[in-house]
Amino acid sequence: MLGVGFWALFLSTSLFAAFLLRISGERVNKISLINVTALSIYLFSVIGTIPLFYYWDSYRYETGIQDKIIITKVLFYSCLNLVFFLFGAIFLRKVVGLRSRPFLSSQLKSITALQRISLFMLFLLCALVLKEYLSRLDRIAIFAVFLEGPAEAMVARSDMGNNFAGKYHWFEFFMHNIGTFLTFATFSYWLTRKNLVSFLGFLVTFFYSVFVAVMAIEKSPLAWLLIGLFMVYHVTRHGEYVKVNSALPFLMFLFFLLGLLYIFFMGAQDISSALLSVFSRAFSGSISPAYFYLEFFPNHQEYLLGRTFPNPGGFFPYEPYLYTIEVMNWVFPWHIDQGVVGTAPTVFWGEAYANFGPVGIPIIAFMVGFFLSVYGYLISKFEVNPVSIAFFIWSILMFRNLSVTGFSDFLYNIHIIGLFSLFVLVLSLRGRISIRA
Repeated sequence: MLGVGFWALFLSTSLFAAFLLRISGERVNKISLINVTALSIYLFSVIGTIPLFYYWDSYRYETGIQDKIIITKVLFYSCLNLVFFLFGAIFLRKVVGLRSRPFLSSQLKSITALQRISLFMLFLLCALVLKEYLSRLDRIAIFAVFLEGPAEAMVARSDMGNNFAGKYHWFEFFMHNIGTFLTFATFSYWLTRKNLVSFLGFLVTFFYSVFVAVMAIEKSPLAWLLIGLFMVYHVTRHGEYVKVNSALPFLMFLFFLLGLLYIFFMGAQDISSALLSVFSRAFSGSISPAYFYLEFFPNHQEYLLGRTFPNPGGFFPYEPYLYTIEVMNWVFPWHIDQGVVGTAPTVFWGEAYANFGPVGIPIIAFMVGFFLSVYGYLISKFEVNPVSIAFFIWSILMFRNLSVTGFSDFLYNIHIIGLFSLFVLVLSLRGRISIRA
């Protein structure tokens, strides 16, 4: 009976979510903030429960994900989260009446020489930041994996991120975020002005971003970089809608590439086991921590009531609770002895649950859908050019992280504030900022 209930919930939510998506004015093949985020939530939190429920993922089973009742609760909360996220978007568009303008390739305008110079100066700054970051490391994970093996490379990876001795978020802002933004902008510009200079500009920024994506032996940053480039291509050349016959070959290539990375970075024995690891990480890896959230809160830790929220400058009288690290240490306590600082992030309803229990999930989901629609509306008002397309796609990739991480990361996010400021600054070098009516 539990299996029947599981599938009834899964299928009914899938159909209802598709209905809500259409009401909100979206389509499955549309490149937009709401659509890509909703699709990511569906893939990584709703579909991701199926391998867990049937124990197809032996690694997740061995870590303790074995209670089908809890797994069904995870599915229920994931469905609730997706539905109320779409309700929030629908409320803004149907009740408030704010609907995003489409990014049409026919409206594409070029960028000025001064704007191109500013992009070049930003790239030089990113290169200097990368040089300074690498100088502070004892070893780089991508080199350690070949010289010392996967185990030592994992320690090096921890030292490059969670355990980095310094303010890593500033390095991340320049290396990952501005670097990716520049790669998207130069790619879009090259698609509109195909000459040697524009091609070399894209090539340099592309290889920079590829190295930054893989230097800590992470797989997903490279995958999302390529997905972002795929979206930039379609928006620049064809508009917001993607044809299925172009998406499928790209996804097959991406899946195979990730398999190769698992062989080189994680020591997978062959391509079949590597592809299984990709499947596990992609679909069940992001939602599996939610299982432990339901066990940890409130049985071992009372609801946090907002203590996961950021506290800029220590203004409020509390120290933010690092819930992803605490849950990880509870599940894998031996990581502490190994010197690995691990995290257990999951879809944003996990943080809502950790703070406010089940009642917080639909409320937070509605608010996230509403404010993300507001953000999308504001971006769509800017003139369509390679810089605005780059920021549009970067924003999509930034907010699709809601499918794999908490919402408080977006309450006070220096990456969004900083890159939006740079985006406006580059646009202003044209002499004026064009706003579409």
